[in-house]
Amino acid sequence: MRYQIHVEQELPAGALCRFLDESYGISPDAVYVGRVEDRAVDDPRPVAMLSPPLHDEEFGWILTGDTDLADATGQGERELAITLARAFGVRALVDDGSIYPSRWLLVSTDGSSGRVIIDEDAAANGHLRVVHALEPINAEPHLAVTPPPKWAGDW
Repeated sequence: MRYQIHVEQELPAGALCRFLDESYGISPDAVYVGRVEDRAVDDPRPVAMLSPPLHDEEFGWILTGDTDLADATGQGERELAITLARAFGVRALVDDGSIYPSRWLLVSTDGSSGRVIIDEDAAANGHLRVVHALEPINAEPHLAVTPPPKWAGDW
């Protein structure tokens, strides 16, 4: 899977489908909205999937996609998260590409972003919850910043 964008608030399915259609030519029929396990095995492979959270979770809405979504948008995971955050006024979390499972990239509603640490215990139960930032994020002045120790290098 090339994209897994966790969105803090609901992305209205109709609005997202219209946005993807108007911005990237992705037909609403090519976007599956619902739980992955509810999708019929013989359904056509969607370009993108929007899955709601199981419970009232922070960052519980997930937009997933693969090379078809990358080809259609011409954007990587972080760039698409920034586009969606700005377009829908939501915050998003994406993998920061490091080997550290508790470190993610938070994208704010204005598109600014920075590395954050999530609660590992909550994540083990499927809930992404930001604990603190590793660097200042323009639109998140309320988020405590705790830089990694110098001995950690490019942690």
